[in-house]
Amino acid sequence: MTTAPAAADTHRLTAALGRHDPSRPALAGPDGTLAYGELHAGARAVAAGLRERGLRPGTRVAVHGEKSTATVTAMLGVLLAGGAYVPLDPSAPEERRRALLTDSGSPWLLARRPRLDALAAQRLPVPVLAVEDLLAVPAPDDWRAADPAPADPAYVLYTSGSTGRPKGVQIHHGALEAFFAAVDPVLEIGPDAVCLNTTALHFDGSVADLLLPLLRGALVHLSPSVLLPAAVLGTVVRERVTHLTAVGSTLTLLAQHGTGLAGRDLGALRRILTGAEVLNPATVQSWLHAAPNLVVVNGYGPTETTCGIAFEPISAREPGRTEPYPIGPPLPGVGIAFLTEDGGLDPDGPGEILVSGPQVMTGYLDRPEEEAAAFLHRDGVRHYRTGDLGARRADGVLLFRGRRDDEVKIRGYRINLNEVRRVLETHPAVGRAFVAAVPDPREGLALACAVLAPDTGAGPAPELSEPAEAEAAALVAHTAAALPRYMVPRHWRRLSAFPALSNGKPDLRQVRALLHAAVAR
Repeated sequence: MTTAPAAADTHRLTAALGRHDPSRPALAGPDGTLAYGELHAGARAVAAGLRERGLRPGTRVAVHGEKSTATVTAMLGVLLAGGAYVPLDPSAPEERRRALLTDSGSPWLLARRPRLDALAAQRLPVPVLAVEDLLAVPAPDDWRAADPAPADPAYVLYTSGSTGRPKGVQIHHGALEAFFAAVDPVLEIGPDAVCLNTTALHFDGSVADLLLPLLRGALVHLSPSVLLPAAVLGTVVRERVTHLTAVGSTLTLLAQHGTGLAGRDLGALRRILTGAEVLNPATVQSWLHAAPNLVVVNGYGPTETTCGIAFEPISAREPGRTEPYPIGPPLPGVGIAFLTEDGGLDPDGPGEILVSGPQVMTGYLDRPEEEAAAFLHRDGVRHYRTGDLGARRADGVLLFRGRRDDEVKIRGYRINLNEVRRVLETHPAVGRAFVAAVPDPREGLALACAVLAPDTGAGPAPELSEPAEAEAAALVAHTAAALPRYMVPRHWRRLSAFPALSNGKPDLRQVRALLHAAVAR
């Protein structure tokens, strides 16, 4: 088991880079491999270049989140300079990228040179800086990195917002410090670890499968943005990967690829960190039986609480298990309470999971109303309202019991169904849209949408029908122009009538049931 550094040291991630053996390999990606000395020098060069261009402590700097060693070096350089990095989804449509750049207040967008022409054509509200230009000018020998305070911002990640506008979650250095120190005994990442980063850079899982391993001196392999099962499994075997992070649906996809996991050399694999979705027990058992030294760690924690606040190590080989796995005990320093239906607080639940402590976000960027709604203040304690339902067992382990609202997680991405609905209802051929997450025989969970034509009235027995191919294609294109790929519904149906309750409100339960049945057929 590795020993965590002193808590006062852990939030200075980039300072740790200079303490590792400079000759040790640090980061491997499609654009080559960097040793720790090269990674540290590159991060210093980026930081010095940004300072020369006017970066001040706390400045938020957007980074085009393409998987590469240059991109990661740029992110670390922003931290080293005293800024907060804002990774943007490289597959997001132009409209969304422009909106997030404006919302973040970033003075620049950092991107690799091969992407400059395409980004320049998008009429972005800020200039684009080539990471290669920053890397080309080494930092002076006497250049000094920033010394961030615990309350200073480290990064901003955008999540789906209930108002139709994405929310920028600000995480401060003290929150990172608390997470890194608390999770060490669970993940056991040290200099001997070989980690595979499968998480997108704009997703909070990258804190655990990229930043934490680099802090601990491990070697990190960057997976491609598109996770091809054969390539991922090949990397795990070929590179003797010890630590892998993947959401539950990806683990299932990998376990079922080709002839499955049997016969693959997974002897080096020690930890799989998963979460963001309800785990399939059969998938977990497939991995445990194929990898003799493996522990699967089921993690839980919204983006607003710094990657994860509860972790359940699973090592028991239980063929045929169907009972859901718990999400584990909370990490040290994390406070958990439950908001009951009558508005009271209960230490054990059941109720809505509330989180307090040093890992909770600073707040949302320029979202005062949503920020106020996200927190509950009782007896001097600031609780983050997760929207998730759960309870605490007598042994302190937490159980997850579903969502309180209409936010869902699919393939690890949090999606607000209202945001998808609002985009669809801007299409001229759509009077009303209903979006649901439904079981999918191929994917486990997928977005499905039912649309009503404008001026369609209420009816006692609404029915679903297949839309014309051209109509479905138009709806896909319309949605994809405003939202990331993972928020575009996979299943489309035309609704014959408006399903209404006696009070005139839409009968969402009825539509959801119709979509469930239609997709299951």
